Amino acid sequence: MQNATVAAIVYELLFEVYRKIDLDRKQGWLQSLPDENGALHEAFYVEGSGRWEWPAGVLNQVGALKPLYEPNPPRWTTRLPGQSKIFFKPVVTLDECEAANFLKFETFDNYCVAMFAFEYLHSHFAYRGGLVNLDIRSHRFLKAVASQDDIFLVEDDGEVRFDQARFNTKVMTRWEELEVRRIHPKSGA
Repeated sequence: MQNATVAAIVYELLFEVYRKIDLDRKQGWLQSLPDENGALHEAFYVEGSGRWEWPAGVLNQVGALKPLYEPNPPRWTTRLPGQSKIFFKPVVTLDECEAANFLKFETFDNYCVAMFAFEYLHSHFAYRGGLVNLDIRSHRFLKAVASQDDIFLVEDDGEVRFDQARFNTKVMTRWEELEVRRIHPKSGA
């Protein structure tokens, strides 16, 4: 069994967060919200959908994202003023993430949670036949994730395919057994 590191998957998830922030900025959808000290920050918005909630959860659990505050949520929502569950700010750059030491999170259970989050996001951007769109992946994806993990098939022509059957056998089998589906530091770390 070959696994990408949790650190490599975390980098890919953070890359996607920054990509979404840039897209939201270009489309005029980016909001600024205060942190716990009242300072405004561009907000990563999970859109209330699982495809972004799982990656945001993983990144929050490893310390790469931090929730912002919603002083006045819209009245039509059930959200209360205070710490947001859908607006976050990155607290590390991609360069800092690449250099960070995530060894305390390198366990198979954490790998499964991180890979589940990645697959949940990937499935919304996938091509037919499991083909991975390398144009929207980070410059590190091929070397740090796809070539290191047996869920991905790197073909002779350079294309990368996501092997859903392998993902189901390897990740989802363990996922179903997990009582708590979140990233945890290793015991004693």
